[in-house]
Amino acid sequence: MHRIKKPDEKGFAFLNSLFELMLMMIFLPLIVLFFSFMLTFAKETNPKLLEWQLFSVDLQAYLAGSDSVQIINNGGGVRILQQSVEYDIESFEYYVRKQKFRQGHEIMLTNLKKCRFELVGTKLSVRAEFTNGIVEEAEYVVTPP
Repeated sequence: MHRIKKPDEKGFAFLNSLFELMLMMIFLPLIVLFFSFMLTFAKETNPKLLEWQLFSVDLQAYLAGSDSVQIINNGGGVRILQQSVEYDIESFEYYVRKQKFRQGHEIMLTNLKKCRFELVGTKLSVRAEFTNGIVEEAEYVVTPP
């Protein structure tokens, strides 16, 4: 009869621990990078920011083909005349609406605390404060036709 001898396992737990520690040290910075990327991604996909960007692009399209631009409601809105069509884009209660020939309305921006329009020379400034505290600003250069 022959006996089977158990292998010597001295130091195995120590080497295993060192290996696991090395793996953790390699992956820990990757985990931190992943979470920082997710925070940036969550900020950029904020629905209010996306809504503001859509509003900004839409307003820019109206201003690009405008014949005249004037401030209405003491800075609460802007009137754009475009090929004999009159558009009013104005702050009303908790949103910004667009009216064509002062009839009906299309909501362009929601959940606002206040929104101000200011025209200085050829520069139109829009400042919106949302109910969640976010403040957004945009400036447009209005050129005559």
